[in-house]
Amino acid sequence: MTTNKTLTILSLIVGTALVVGCSEERRVSFKREVMPILKQNCVGCHLPPSSEGFQKSGLSLESYETLMKGTKLGTIIVAGSSLNSSLNRMIEGRVDPSIRMPHGGKQLPAKDVETMKLWVNQGAKNN
Repeated sequence: MTTNKTLTILSLIVGTALVVGCSEERRVSFKREVMPILKQNCVGCHLPPSSEGFQKSGLSLESYETLMKGTKLGTIIVAGSSLNSSLNRMIEGRVDPSIRMPHGGKQLPAKDVETMKLWVNQGAKNN
C-alpha cells in the first residue's frame, strides 16, 4: 500500500513539474537574438554618423545603450510594454506605412517580430 501511495505522490510531483516547466516563456537574449536581428535588418540605415536613418531620426543601433537612448524625439523602447514601444509598433506595422520599419524594405519575419516583442515585454534587458 505504501508503495502505491509513494508512486502516486511521485507521479503528481513529476506531472506538476512538467506542466510548470512547459508553460514557461522562453527568455530572449539581447546579445544572441535581438542584436543579430537589428544588425541584419536595421543597422545599415541606423549607423552614425552618415547613414540616412541616423541622420533623420538620430537613432543609432550600434549598441544596447544607443538603442535604449532612442531618437532625437525620445526613447523608442518602453521596457515591459511592447504595446507602448515605438520600435515594436514600427516593425509590427502598427503605424502609418510611411514610417514602417525597415523603411522601404521587406517586413521582418514573424519569428523576428515575436522575438523583439518578447524581449521588450521581458524588460528589454542587456543580456
